[in-house]
Amino acid sequence: MDRLKELIKKDGRSLYQIAKSSGLAYSLIHNVVNGKTKNTIQLDTAFKLADALGVDVNEFREEKEDE
Repeated sequence: MDRLKELIKKDGRSLYQIAKSSGLAYSLIHNVVNGKTKNTIQLDTAFKLADALGVDVNEFREEKEDE
């Protein structure tokens, strides 16, 4: 989830702060950002992260190159 990493870096808050504002576990966010989970997250998790970061959930979508 490279796009999520970019958005978190741009936000400027720590993962802990984002976890607190999103209501998600720090460990979940940490594992997603550091690639310790699959490249997919549950929809409700995506919405919570988007709300905490103040972005539209579609910001998490990564552009795929033409095959």
